Amino acid sequence: MRAPRSTRILTLFTTAAMLSGCGLIERIRGGDDDEASDGETGGEQAAEGGEAAEGGEDGDGAEDGEVARPMPTGLDRFKHWAPRHAFIRESATVASAISEQELIVATSDAHVGVSTDGGSSWQWTKAPDDVRDVGGYPGGPYFLLHEDELSMSDDGMLWRRLPRLSEDSLTDLVAAEIGLIAIGKKGGYTFTAKDGTGGVGGEFPDKFKAKYLTELNGAVLAVSGKKGYGTTDGLTWTELEQLPPLGDGKTFLTSAGKCSLGKVGKRKGVTCSVSGTAYGIGDEFIVESKGVVSLTRDGGETWTAASLPFKSANAVFGTEGGPYYAVGNSGAVAISKDGETWVDQKWEESANLLAGAADGDKVVIGGAKGTIIYSTDGGTSWDYAQPPVSKSFDWVGVMGASFVATDGRAFVASENLSEWYEADAFETPSTSGACDEGPNDGEVCKYDADVTTPEDLPDVRSVTFTGDVGLALGEHALVAVTNDGGATWTATHGNDLGRNGLSEFDVSGDNVIVSDGSKIFSSADAGATWVEAELLRNYRINDVHVSDAGVWLAAVKDDIIAAKVSQDTWVPAGTEQLKGDWRQLFEIETILYAAGSKGQLLRSEDAGIWTEVLTGRKEQVIAMAGSGQEVWLLTEASRRSNNRLFHSSDGGLTFTHMQETVSGSNRSDLQVTAEGLIWADLISQDKGESWRPAFESYFPGLIDVADGSGMKITNLVSKYGPDRMYVVTGEGEDDWVRIDSAYNEGGVLECAESSGCWMLAGGALYRPLGR
Repeated sequence: MRAPRSTRILTLFTTAAMLSGCGLIERIRGGDDDEASDGETGGEQAAEGGEAAEGGEDGDGAEDGEVARPMPTGLDRFKHWAPRHAFIRESATVASAISEQELIVATSDAHVGVSTDGGSSWQWTKAPDDVRDVGGYPGGPYFLLHEDELSMSDDGMLWRRLPRLSEDSLTDLVAAEIGLIAIGKKGGYTFTAKDGTGGVGGEFPDKFKAKYLTELNGAVLAVSGKKGYGTTDGLTWTELEQLPPLGDGKTFLTSAGKCSLGKVGKRKGVTCSVSGTAYGIGDEFIVESKGVVSLTRDGGETWTAASLPFKSANAVFGTEGGPYYAVGNSGAVAISKDGETWVDQKWEESANLLAGAADGDKVVIGGAKGTIIYSTDGGTSWDYAQPPVSKSFDWVGVMGASFVATDGRAFVASENLSEWYEADAFETPSTSGACDEGPNDGEVCKYDADVTTPEDLPDVRSVTFTGDVGLALGEHALVAVTNDGGATWTATHGNDLGRNGLSEFDVSGDNVIVSDGSKIFSSADAGATWVEAELLRNYRINDVHVSDAGVWLAAVKDDIIAAKVSQDTWVPAGTEQLKGDWRQLFEIETILYAAGSKGQLLRSEDAGIWTEVLTGRKEQVIAMAGSGQEVWLLTEASRRSNNRLFHSSDGGLTFTHMQETVSGSNRSDLQVTAEGLIWADLISQDKGESWRPAFESYFPGLIDVADGSGMKITNLVSKYGPDRMYVVTGEGEDDWVRIDSAYNEGGVLECAESSGCWMLAGGALYRPLGR
């Protein structure tokens, strides 16, 4: 199992990995490397190793700093469809913080989201394949890692594949300063320039199989267990003799404390905590627990957290503003100038060190068995002192001009640090108990504070931090973002739908309504915001409809329900309960119809009073269409009969049975046009008495895209192959385009004049880019 992306965020370590060649040690230490500065050498060599990749149908990638291309218009907008985040069901699984403002995530079903405002808003699209990792550069381009290749986008919406460079199954990706590097399961790697050109593939030396990648000061490290290789040009890999500390990928030190997954209410979330022994240093205090020290200068509002070079401290002390000192067992001593980086200063003796105090450059540390060590130059050098008693000095302080130390019974003091004498007893500050506000100067207490993700979020499954920018991912496409180390979160996620997602939807202008069979959501602003319906009881929802007059309706078992006053207030639509299993809703010339499972048909002019319409059939009405007083309906086909066609010339008050259709089909794409009555791929110009192939409408189910262009669109669902989306652009037999770049399996389309086209596919709701 590869290490999560979170393990790839490193801090500069004191002892660099010892490595010769390729300027890697200079990169890790943060020094100059003239041979590969800014990734120029790597990019040039990669270009020499192979031809630059041509752009896909969307054109070439934008150069650094170039404005991303505008959203497609006209026919091109139907090549790419963006899902509504509210209805993505699968979990978000991989993420990358490209910068404080630019974030990219992907879900387990290959939906990809990009934010350019720190998570306040997201743009989503569907990736061409399952996504294993994500990455990119500030301002673009952005990249997706698939099993066999990469995809690239200049704007995070329009994606195109890059050439395949390795036969290996790719597992991890890093968008580094030197270029884009990916690794595979069997020891392969690929290197591509930052603009997606000049890709090359190769194998690691010595049959090395990397598990994950990380970048440190311009160098890229490939790691597996305790072994690793590094590169500064993307092409030459050198074995590391020693790995830097990489962390465990589960715990992150931020300005809000130590952050990790934990229990938040009844669910899993992210907890950022500062807990342990607190030491007062002037107006500051430091909390230590298991080798993690957290410094606050504002009473616990924000923290500087770092790891000690040893497992646990017995005491932390220092001077307000720094330097700070931590001591532990077996002569462990660490010093920090700022609380961010701790340097190992292990004492030559092995005694357990228990306490200490500092006064300017003078430092005294007390320990077990009468141990006292001191420094007069701020810890640059240390000396050993011999006190008059051999006790375990677990408290050291400064009183006037003297340093003092005690075990609670014996007391010693010194003015020059080298010579110590027995002293009178004195009272020491409190060293026990809990403190909510933190300790005062010189005090020691137990401190515990934490902040979490909100309790009402779906379960969080993973978290990663880059500095103080954190991404928590989880169920229902949850993406929670923090820019302050976990102190506050901005979250967005899909609604908790049934396992199959949305099953019904309808559009009228900017009004959109959707359902998963048990819940109803509606939008009055073309999908920008959604309102969940408050239902009187649990319903089995069969169909939803929003009328041209703005009435929200749902067909349910044993009633028809409606929202007339507001989107979230739903009540029975009739003056009395309408018994029956109502399956479909139709609207013809502002008249509403409800079709039941046993052939019932109701008619209403105001969604309040419903009257029965007689057909004499037990088969359900599956399609209706009309214009003016002329209304047509089709019943479903059965084992005993084909579909039956009915006609009304009085606006749907009464219907006449016209004929049984030539063949049976449950297609519901019945339309009345100027050319005639169209059903599936047939047309009748004599009110259903005869039918012929509709050559001018070769593709069944065409609907107008409602933008004034005259274009029509349909999605043909196939049992034996992929579904196909077609856009008809003119009257000619060859005036059509097949769309293969959009996710459209099982897609059902509707278009409205003001809000454009919508598609329900795979249980999610989509709109074309550019509308």
